[in-house]
Amino acid sequence: MPAAPLSEPTLQGLILQFHGLLESHPDCPSEKEIQDVCDTLYAASLLKEEGRSVRTRVMLAPPDAFADADGPPDGIHAVRFTVPAKLTANEIKRLSPAASFFHSVVAVWPDRDKGLRIWGILNTGPRWMNLVAGGRKPLGNDVPYPIIHVRDPGWLLFYEGYGLIAEWRGREFHGPRMDVFQSRLLSDRFAHLRRGLVSEFDPGCLVPTLDDESYAELAHLISLQFVKRIINLVRTSGHGGSLVFLPAGEEGIETATRWIDCKYSAMPDVAGMRFRKLLQAIIRRVGQLCTENSTVEDAWHVFRNSRDPELDRLEEAFFELARFFSDMMQVDGALVIDQRLCVIGFGGEIRVDRNVFQVGQAHDLDGTHVSSWNVQNDGTRHRAVYRLCSVEPSVIGFVISQDSHVRMIASLGDAVTFWAHTVV
Repeated sequence: MPAAPLSEPTLQGLILQFHGLLESHPDCPSEKEIQDVCDTLYAASLLKEEGRSVRTRVMLAPPDAFADADGPPDGIHAVRFTVPAKLTANEIKRLSPAASFFHSVVAVWPDRDKGLRIWGILNTGPRWMNLVAGGRKPLGNDVPYPIIHVRDPGWLLFYEGYGLIAEWRGREFHGPRMDVFQSRLLSDRFAHLRRGLVSEFDPGCLVPTLDDESYAELAHLISLQFVKRIINLVRTSGHGGSLVFLPAGEEGIETATRWIDCKYSAMPDVAGMRFRKLLQAIIRRVGQLCTENSTVEDAWHVFRNSRDPELDRLEEAFFELARFFSDMMQVDGALVIDQRLCVIGFGGEIRVDRNVFQVGQAHDLDGTHVSSWNVQNDGTRHRAVYRLCSVEPSVIGFVISQDSHVRMIASLGDAVTFWAHTVV
């Protein structure tokens, strides 16, 4: 379930929202205790555990909230300590390796007159990452408790269940950034290609459980999962990288030849169409598994929840291809692909001889609220993609920083604009 928006983008507003979420429990933490949790976790984020930054997730939930027999992938497996530990920054640091960031959380709750205590570790499994990393499997049961991510030094992210509601980084406290994959720009720029993908099927290949427009929209939703997976794999590698989408076919190759020197260029052969062929196979199989007169929402539910062996096999192939793409981004330079997700080359050096001093920062998905941004605040990856978008308005770029921030960059009207993407 999506989280309720944070009504006041301040730490005090967050504390009030978390307290409202927990106040139905007779022994719930007070507002002061919730603030103590936030302060303690911020302090923990600045520590090192055997030379590594502390990275973990912490849930505010009572020990009796989880059934003894539950566990991933659909439930939560609770390991309760016989003697709860006092909540301190050092205790969080010591426990963080046992509560793997992507698989488990540290559980915290008040213990009568003893104050806040760490009462156990909860194994959630990694499916929650599907929200940002792409993936077909459903998340499992909803978690109606606050979760705080200790992400990096001085960086906390606050969740209501699995919905991000606020971030605290350095001196800044603000609401969540945008999920750029929900933007109209992405949908509109690729609309003709997904309709073309559906039209390529021979008559009778797509069963009429969905109409052509629904098949096209399903292709769009699944394609976004693929790109999310690429970007998340690069983010979690700690390397950073750039991904640029050029026009499809010969136009894209000509654009690359004009503006980008790829150290490694790919042959424009049938092997380059693997993404497209896998996507067609997936939407065809989902159509076969749908009932008559299904909607896009019905088809998406089938895609996410079906245990069909053929769909499982296609998913494995699909996301292995995403990993292959992300590995190419480990080489210095941009991964250059066209809008059909055919690889043009990688290790790409963008060589646009044009200065771009100001770009726009969009504060909403449609780009109706834009402020001016001085590009001198950014690194070489960002500035290179800004220059490319300034001369090729059809290009869309994604830049992943080494500190895990993600931006989508494109021309909007006559101006180069970026969107800061929500990350975990």
